[in-house]
Amino acid sequence: RRRAARRSKGGNAMKVLVPVDASAVALAPIVHLQALGLSGVEIEVLLLNVQPRFHRHVAQFSSRRARDLLRQERSQLAMARAIEALSHTRLRWRAFAEVGRPAERIAAVAEREQVDEIMMGVGRHPQWLRWINPSIAQGVMARTDIPVSVLARGQAGVLERYALPAGVAGLAALLLTSE
Repeated sequence: RRRAARRSKGGNAMKVLVPVDASAVALAPIVHLQALGLSGVEIEVLLLNVQPRFHRHVAQFSSRRARDLLRQERSQLAMARAIEALSHTRLRWRAFAEVGRPAERIAAVAEREQVDEIMMGVGRHPQWLRWINPSIAQGVMARTDIPVSVLARGQAGVLERYALPAGVAGLAALLLTSE
């Protein structure tokens, strides 16, 4: 916060990249930045949505234009709640859509736009699920020296915490006893 306060006194806005998807937890940085903006810090928010590339087997059966239109539609839907939230604040903002691997594109846009910080809203997940599906935030941190703030919201669901691990353990036991 000291860095942000110093920048606002000098007349330059603090530039923050906020990657968003359609989840509610992705909006956590916007709520935080709005509170920071109300305290007198000048902030410019760069919203970013990253759409994945289509697998080549899917891409061969569709036109580039159709894929681009689908990505554009998905990006607009993913950013709609964030744009709505920002439109009710005094914060300056711009929105971007990129295509590629999320962690790579987030880091690249942060470097290109020379942001001061990357703020990401993430959901809480159990360790076993993070092992299967690695964290995008960790991938971003590995690719850039720009500070990354992670705002975690929510809790891992009962299904994620108990039912799936128990089901996997039961399946493993069944496979071991069948041989």
